[in-house]
Amino acid sequence: MNTSASPLEPETLNWLNQLPEAVVWLDKEGQIGWCNPVAAALIPDPNPLGKRLENWFQPVVRESRMHEPMNAGWWQGSPQKGLLGIAVKRWRWFQVSLAPFKNGQLCILSEVTREYNQALAYHSSLEVLSSLLTQEEKLEELLMRVLQTAVEVVPGAEAGSLTLLENGEFRFVAQIGFEDSLIEHSLGYNHELAWYGLGEQDWLLGKPRLLVSPHIQERTKNHISHELDMFNQVGKLEELKATVTVPIVLQGQVMGTLNLDSLTSTEAFPPESLAIAQTFALQAATVLYGLLTRRKLSELALSDALTGLGNRHALKESFPKMKAQAERLDLPLTLIYWDMDGLKRLNDQYGHAAGDQALKILANTLRSVFRQEDQIFRIGGDEFVSLHLALPLSEVPEMVRRVRSAIHVEVSAGAVAITPLQDLQAALGQADQAMYKDKRRVRNSLEL
Repeated sequence: MNTSASPLEPETLNWLNQLPEAVVWLDKEGQIGWCNPVAAALIPDPNPLGKRLENWFQPVVRESRMHEPMNAGWWQGSPQKGLLGIAVKRWRWFQVSLAPFKNGQLCILSEVTREYNQALAYHSSLEVLSSLLTQEEKLEELLMRVLQTAVEVVPGAEAGSLTLLENGEFRFVAQIGFEDSLIEHSLGYNHELAWYGLGEQDWLLGKPRLLVSPHIQERTKNHISHELDMFNQVGKLEELKATVTVPIVLQGQVMGTLNLDSLTSTEAFPPESLAIAQTFALQAATVLYGLLTRRKLSELALSDALTGLGNRHALKESFPKMKAQAERLDLPLTLIYWDMDGLKRLNDQYGHAAGDQALKILANTLRSVFRQEDQIFRIGGDEFVSLHLALPLSEVPEMVRRVRSAIHVEVSAGAVAITPLQDLQAALGQADQAMYKDKRRVRNSLEL
């Protein structure tokens, strides 16, 4: 850099040239009048003098909770600090300090790329966790948000994918930068572990792994050759230059994998990338844990504690769904109202434990007699309701007979065929009347 025309004194120049930070002097028009060797190496222009620094450095729009973004016209006015970013092969971030000097501004840029990306990662974690706790988003949507932010924040990442363990296989549930058809492909557990390559101990600890070309292609060919064509077609295998894989570990088990990829350079991922990527794998684990917990709580809220059957709330949720399915498939839907006779007498004579045991026996009998697709609910003390898709009303007496023959307590039942205009309340009222008619018939037959 030619310093002969510099407005700075030789002693000042000598000091600034030795600084490890990038230093630029801007004239009153905001144009570069001088820069030290670190700044000259940073600016992607061999002749930056007379040009504006904002041609390459942009104020950060997104607040990181750690560094405040610069305001518009950041190179003007009173002394200030803020954050700027420059994109060459990857985004780099600089904390900028400006101060008036020699009818212009002295600008010092201290690189904070690692700290800023880490701050973004943790800030994103809070956003995802907040969304998880306050919104009813689908699992795939939340995991896609994790992946999108990871690709945006992790240095070197240009593309990525996320898998989820289901039925012993890792299914791709989110992708960025690949073919849409990558979603729904899956890999067996052992194949995914072999692709990871660091061994089961590191796998279970969630340790990040970096792999670069041509080892990427070699490992794929050696360990998951049965899916080689798929990865070549929709996973851009031949284009991958570097990939980071982080196991998503939940309660001591690997439940998925986060994969971040570079399509341009084998040196795309600096050391801090692996640590930041691991933060997003922890995010994904948080999402899984939160959703599984919420699902468990939901199941508890919709189930009867004594019998494990659905409760009245579950019936209210299931009825419209089964009714819509019956109408769509043009199949009959039958509702049966069940009542266990003599529960009060049983409780009075033998105690509530005996009554509870009788209710459990009835619930298990209904499960054993009914088809797998039938749904059963306990909606009151001794009252049960069952829903049967594709069961005509004419076949109900045989089902009731089978239940009675398999149980030692007295049971009354009443059924109704659901019509398109019939809501749950009306169906329950009609079936309840039929059940009491059956109860009176059973009582009369016993008296005779």
